[in-house]
Amino acid sequence: MTEKRDPPRFEHADLRGASFLDVDLSGCQLNDARVDHAKLENINLVALALSDANLAGATLVNVDLSRATLDDANLSGAALKNIDLSGATLEDANLSGARLKNVDLRGVVIEDAAIDGLVIDGVLIDELLKAAREKA
Repeated sequence: MTEKRDPPRFEHADLRGASFLDVDLSGCQLNDARVDHAKLENINLVALALSDANLAGATLVNVDLSRATLDDANLSGAALKNIDLSGATLEDANLSGARLKNVDLRGVVIEDAAIDGLVIDGVLIDELLKAAREKA
């Protein structure tokens, strides 16, 4: 019988510049953590709680963030590649200058987020929104 473990907690932690590779951190608590300029690769972060955390300039590759809560998170200038964000919530998040490539955004909720300079698969979101407004 497998023992149930509590998810890891890195609340208020200073993980600036840290590298996480091939780790299961599902359900992890990273509230108010400093993770800017960190590198996360091949990571399971399903149902991650990432409120008020700083991931500015971080690099995330092959990361499962499905059903994650990224409220008030700073992802400005972050590079996200091959990411599952399906069902995630990003309220009041800072996505300014972030670059998303091959990101699953099905069912994602983005509300009151800063998105200036956000690029999704090579498309500058500012131009996409401008075109949509002109059509409306």
